Amino acid sequence: MFFAPPNYFIASLTRDYYDVLGVSEDASLYIKKTYYELAKKIHPDTNKDDPEAEKKFQEVTLAYEVLKDGEKHQQYDQVGHDAYVNQKCTCFRDEPDFNPFGYHIFDMRADGEDVKGGGEDVKTVIELSFMEAIQGCTKTLSFQADVLCNACGGSGVPPGTKPETCKRCKGSGKVIIQTVIGGVKIPCINCKGTGVIATDFCRPCKGRKVVKGTKSVKLDIIPGKDNNETLKVDGSGGADPDGDHPGDLYVTVKVSAESWHDGWATWHDGGFSFLRQGTGKMVARWCAILGAIIEVPSFTTGSVMIKVHPGTQPGQKVVMKGKGIRKGKNTFKYGDQYIHFNVSIPTKLAERQRELIQDFVKEGQEESDKWKAASAPS
Repeated sequence: MFFAPPNYFIASLTRDYYDVLGVSEDASLYIKKTYYELAKKIHPDTNKDDPEAEKKFQEVTLAYEVLKDGEKHQQYDQVGHDAYVNQKCTCFRDEPDFNPFGYHIFDMRADGEDVKGGGEDVKTVIELSFMEAIQGCTKTLSFQADVLCNACGGSGVPPGTKPETCKRCKGSGKVIIQTVIGGVKIPCINCKGTGVIATDFCRPCKGRKVVKGTKSVKLDIIPGKDNNETLKVDGSGGADPDGDHPGDLYVTVKVSAESWHDGWATWHDGGFSFLRQGTGKMVARWCAILGAIIEVPSFTTGSVMIKVHPGTQPGQKVVMKGKGIRKGKNTFKYGDQYIHFNVSIPTKLAERQRELIQDFVKEGQEESDKWKAASAPS
């Protein structure tokens, strides 16, 4: 692929750039649209019988390269066409692969779409559970992308068929065009810079050398991934039909919005509510009243034992230092884990349980009455 250095232009045009594109000087919003319409119309691939097609295409593209750029556009308007062309002509350097037009000219198909070298980048999504995101995991991701055509082995021609060497560039993929500043080497328009011409194409891939297929990639996801974070996997995108430069794979992480359930704990509102393992009951009222030691899940160690202090109230929390989520990609520091207690209130009581609670309430009321009597003024 060839890119024009930002300050190098050739003075191969004699016409005003606005005239070339057929737009007025205040039509900046329509320049791109007009350019693509013109480029599609006069592209050499669709005008093979016109010997001037390549020159016209170069002329239109060079005009667009100037008028699309805000700084160059402003400078062109200020100094005028002749002064601008002469000024840029003095900036030319004799570089063997210098392409004054950028990639737009010879990397554009006849339909007006840019064709950049290398394989296509692929964007996809992977869904992780809450625990997979915070603890890390290994996932195998399958997705659709360009893969080399099996029928032709990625050659683009039927098996046993050999592409012909391009006669115009003699297989080099480059030609020299003459400009007012001398010869300039550019990609060959006849073979698109490949150096070969195919007269017969592989039917399954239609000569593209690649077809859509399923690729699989193993992802090692480190702990602490955020929702909507994007991972880049170099070289795991679409196959490159013309070389060894496959595209990249971009994977956006989606963390499941569902609460975490493992049978005995639920995650919600930034904290935990714990159920006793196996029974499906919340932390029992007698544990909150009398105190207890209970087991709770942890992000970092699987599970830990914590103390429920006597008199624990609903909504009261305990902080486990360093047992939370990893703070970032480039650190091994972890946040804290907050445990919120919920106390279960039974809806049904056995007769004996009811009697004991009534006795408890009665004793509490008697103690309250004694305290009030002792505190009353005599």
